[in-house]
Amino acid sequence: MDALTIPRLRARLRSPALARRLAAEALRDGPVGQEARERLGRSDVARPQGILLWVHAPLGTDPLALLSLQDLLEQELDEVHILLTTDALPEAVTGSATGTMISQHPPLEADRPVQRFLDHWSPDVSIWLGTVDSPILLGRTAGRNIPLFLQDAVAPDAVGGRARNVQRTMFGLFDRILALDSRHSDGIRGLGAIPARIEVTGPLERLHKPPHSLEAEREALAAQLHARPVWLAACPSEPEVGIVLRAHAQALRTAHRLLLILVPVADHIGPAMAEELVSHGWSVARREAGEDPENNTDVFIVDCLEELGLCYRLAPVTYLGGTIAGGDVQDPMGPATLGSAIIAGPVGGNEEPALAKLAAADACRRISGAKDLGPAVIDLLSPEAAATLSLHAWDTASEGVDVLNRLTHHVLVALRGRGL
Repeated sequence: MDALTIPRLRARLRSPALARRLAAEALRDGPVGQEARERLGRSDVARPQGILLWVHAPLGTDPLALLSLQDLLEQELDEVHILLTTDALPEAVTGSATGTMISQHPPLEADRPVQRFLDHWSPDVSIWLGTVDSPILLGRTAGRNIPLFLQDAVAPDAVGGRARNVQRTMFGLFDRILALDSRHSDGIRGLGAIPARIEVTGPLERLHKPPHSLEAEREALAAQLHARPVWLAACPSEPEVGIVLRAHAQALRTAHRLLLILVPVADHIGPAMAEELVSHGWSVARREAGEDPENNTDVFIVDCLEELGLCYRLAPVTYLGGTIAGGDVQDPMGPATLGSAIIAGPVGGNEEPALAKLAAADACRRISGAKDLGPAVIDLLSPEAAATLSLHAWDTASEGVDVLNRLTHHVLVALRGRGL
């Protein structure tokens, strides 16, 4: 009796009643029926032609990290499709097929659903993320000689007896184990996993591509600025425009030639914003009106969101709009990849994880509220202070590259070994 026999027997004892319930639910329309069919190993989505990379993420993952992996693979291969099985994606994503990424619930941990799942999808390579669960699914996948990789590998809690044997056997089914850190690597090795198959890479993260900008445009605008000090307010929400202008007025007392580049949250509000600022005594130029910043221009409105990358490259300091009074927040990795020091308020919104990561690496200046924006701008107008933040931000935005490159290498070797 091998180490996986006991958990398989337990799964078989539990599965009949659940399978009967799922079979009844599978006849229904809507998300309930769709999930039930997927749990039974059936799918409403056909297997795409070509290479299929199956990613199993029990605890969820960032889909954009998988798209980054896909991009790197497609630099060497024809079109690569990704199947993601997880219970932890938002409902709007789970069970969908978008472009070349398909998302499904994993099959029930029982022989027939697992066999149907593998028969239907017939993946060329499988990557498991984080926790090693589902011994039947894992064992049947290995039994079909599908290359298996464990990324973001973590060591399980200490156990003994049969449970330890099960864990050792499951880890032994992976061709390569890429651990989160040395502590988890040591823990997995302590279970008896083959040391030569284990390496420490860190977590799988999305590859942050710099926002688009044309070097010729940057050079032309930089020449027009005549080496003036510049800071950027990137998409401030409506209540924040006044906050930004008060901070600019405060900073002007210290840096008299300071220019504020202001990118509105939407292109169409640029004209009205310019009129409002002029009515309050500001000297304004608006890019979409064909106006260039002059020596006496206080505010340069760039009312074209597509040029946000250009603005990041021009301004050594960026305030991320929406982080003081709330609103949509731009991806902070945009300015991070283009060398602009970031100021952000306490409201991170959907970008809070990225902002917290940057702040922890001393790569972002977090402020408590509106009164702190002006002093933060003044402080970061010092080239040394801004350079320190932007250098740390670049390092943080780039740190996932090696992990992606390493995983891409292993997947390519496995695919070529299968003649693909």
